[in-house]
Amino acid sequence: MIRRVLLAGFAAAAIGAVTPAQAQTCFGVETRVNVATSALATAITGAITTTEAGLIAQEIAERARLLSAVKVLTAQSAAGSDQVSNGFRASSEALATTVVTQEQRQAVALATHRYGSIGYDPCGSNTKAQALYTAMAGSAVARQQIVTPVRAQPGRYADPKDWVADVRSGDAPDGGALYSGDAAAASKFINTVVGPPDERQRNTAATATSDRDRLEKTGKDTYRSMTAVVLADIAADYRPDGPIAQARTLSAHWQGNDGGAAWAAGVADQHDRGIIQDAVRMEAANLALLALQVKRGMRTEATAAALLLAMVNARLTNSVPAVNRGPLTPASYRAP
Repeated sequence: MIRRVLLAGFAAAAIGAVTPAQAQTCFGVETRVNVATSALATAITGAITTTEAGLIAQEIAERARLLSAVKVLTAQSAAGSDQVSNGFRASSEALATTVVTQEQRQAVALATHRYGSIGYDPCGSNTKAQALYTAMAGSAVARQQIVTPVRAQPGRYADPKDWVADVRSGDAPDGGALYSGDAAAASKFINTVVGPPDERQRNTAATATSDRDRLEKTGKDTYRSMTAVVLADIAADYRPDGPIAQARTLSAHWQGNDGGAAWAAGVADQHDRGIIQDAVRMEAANLALLALQVKRGMRTEATAAALLLAMVNARLTNSVPAVNRGPLTPASYRAP
């Protein structure tokens, strides 16, 4: 009974104590219990310490891994952003370079197409135009060469027998000789048409010296020389390398035997600049042909003037008698 009271008292004291009770302080506990309790406490303390140290070490390692993963993720994200940014920038630069290069190539191609379009065979047309100009400029010399062999020359007398011998020895005169390109045949035809030269009168010089002789000789030579010059000018224009032949050659540059198909094919793929240049060349050729037409018109007028002069001269000199009225005299001549 006393023992129970004492145990109860010790228990109450133990419960009321601030710190845990040590086993060896408990009365009646055996030494082995205390030893085992101490060993257990040491083992538990060691286990807790070891576990705590392991947990701390693991936490530190996990924290390092987490920080490393965050760094890697941040680096990858930054690298990815840089790559995307660099990609956009590189693609923009490539696009700009492509656009600029394309524009430059288009500009070069347009300039090449524009200034490379010079019309259909410009060298050929220029050569033919130059040949036409040379032929037109040389017509005067060619005309003089054709008219020189004519026996009847203005202001000079000669023996008609030479002219008669030329006519008898030659072929029948043909006007086609003027258009054949044969200068010798044209000269023979003109010599026949103009007629024999004026025979020198007795006791007169080879050239007209007195006023009366000059007046009479001039009246005869005026229309004859005009006729000779007009006919020689026609023959000079129709010589093989004359203006007519060169004008036909120049016109054939654009028209040709195919009706201009070669020219059309030559300028089909050219710029407007080339077509405009060809149009300018065509207009220049038209002006040259117009000049030839004007010259032909002047020849016609000169021929008509020479014919009228011959008719007037014939009436004034009584060489042509009037119908049913007999010969006219200068005193009785009245202009119509």
